[in-house]
Amino acid sequence: MDVAGAREFYRNIRGSLGAAAAILVIDVVFLGSILWSLILCPIWVFVSLVKSANRHRPGYGLVVTRMLIPVATFLLVRANDSFQRGMAEANAQRIIAACEAYQADNGSLPGGLKDLVPKYLSSVPVAKYCLGPWSRFTYFNSKGGTAMLVWHVVPPYYRKIYSFEDRRWSYLD
Repeated sequence: MDVAGAREFYRNIRGSLGAAAAILVIDVVFLGSILWSLILCPIWVFVSLVKSANRHRPGYGLVVTRMLIPVATFLLVRANDSFQRGMAEANAQRIIAACEAYQADNGSLPGGLKDLVPKYLSSVPVAKYCLGPWSRFTYFNSKGGTAMLVWHVVPPYYRKIYSFEDRRWSYLD
């Protein structure tokens, strides 16, 4: 492929590369989940197929590239989502164990997660490694109520909740 052909090829996939970058920033960097790519990537594959069919014989390489960009984007976001969920589960188990150790030593669960530092945890771990507001665990312990540990699996809704009274996980939303 000559330089002019490479420029034309890039010009034809430039929009797809920009869309891939936007989805990666939203789902990986900001949300730490798979929400937008799960919605947009299947539509994007279909649109890419239709767009390639309506062009004047765009070439096999261009058609394949247009189809692979959303697939690759989805697979990258899915891998990140799997990593984020695994880390959140492991960190949640560390917090639960620390809360139970605190309760064994003090007769009650902590008032907040900061009460676990530094004796039970070196620091309060995050639920997800992302920049969004849903990256942290939320802990509730109201007087006379049930203590709960909460994290957002798929923001802003789908929340996973651990009840210290029932000693089990459930989902909200």
